[in-house]
Amino acid sequence: MSSFEINKIVGAVLLAVLSLVVIGKVGDNLVSTGGGHGGGEGAGHGGEVMTASAPAPKKPEPLEPIVGRLASASADDGQKVFNKCKSCHTVDNGGKNGIGPNLWGIVGRQVAGHEGFGYSDALKAMSDKSWTYSMLNGFLHKPRDYAKGTKMTFAGLSKVSDRADVVAYLRTLSDSPAPLPTQAEIDEAMKAYEEAKAPPAEEAAHATATAAPAAEAAPQAAAAAPKVPVAEMVAQADADKGKRVFNKCKACHTIEQGGKNGIGPNLWKVVGRQPGTHEGFKYSDALTGLKDPWTLESLSAFLLKPKDYAPGTKMTFVGLKKDSDRANLLAFLQTLQ
Repeated sequence: MSSFEINKIVGAVLLAVLSLVVIGKVGDNLVSTGGGHGGGEGAGHGGEVMTASAPAPKKPEPLEPIVGRLASASADDGQKVFNKCKSCHTVDNGGKNGIGPNLWGIVGRQVAGHEGFGYSDALKAMSDKSWTYSMLNGFLHKPRDYAKGTKMTFAGLSKVSDRADVVAYLRTLSDSPAPLPTQAEIDEAMKAYEEAKAPPAEEAAHATATAAPAAEAAPQAAAAAPKVPVAEMVAQADADKGKRVFNKCKACHTIEQGGKNGIGPNLWKVVGRQPGTHEGFKYSDALTGLKDPWTLESLSAFLLKPKDYAPGTKMTFVGLKKDSDRANLLAFLQTLQ
């Protein structure tokens, strides 16, 4: 055998060996056994599995009660909101069922108890209960969440004022309207609501830790936005708009000269009157204990949050948050002279 042929054989063997090495390297890269950037068990740096911590679940927002609003809610406004419902429900005494049941006497009625209507299993399961103010509030907020499986397709009323007005209207659909909630029932519902709103302990601790910097910044913010005096706001307010705001109050208060007291005292000449002194009305100690006459400033503070201004007051109205609403209402009350 010549040396040329021997060289050809050796070259072929070397080529075969080199090919095997290259194929092995390519195979290692295509099929990783871990430790690189690919997936699979032990993927990550040094074989550790990298996981992101899941965010803590957000605490659901509690539903604001309507029981404290019913005395001052507007049944007339509720009837307007009810226009969203009348394509499915009748409200007259003895009226026929529609897509939904007739709602005459609904407040206090047994759940799924109206004769002749085919209720869903979701409401039949609640038939041992009656429609209380609190249950109506929950159901009207989000029917499908409150009674899972209900046939009612209405999405619900997100505004607490709308729910209070509608329930105030539904309450009128009776020969003997259900009694309004007692103060004890209102206090119990509001206490439960405030407790439900309270942040978890760890959030409260964080809020306390960050409160100091915020408190330092507060005086600067207050200085940048000086508050307009109440008297000045009232001087520029609209008494006609205030009369409309007063619709929230007229369920409890009369305003004509010599008018009878209602759930609350008559408000003729309330501006400048001594708190807790209107003849024939039994006031709470919270109001009889106030020494100074009702000024525009003190009435504005009272109307903002009655229970904060006079702790222990019997007045269940939650208050008027908007400065413009209070100013317009005070402008109207000034005309009652």
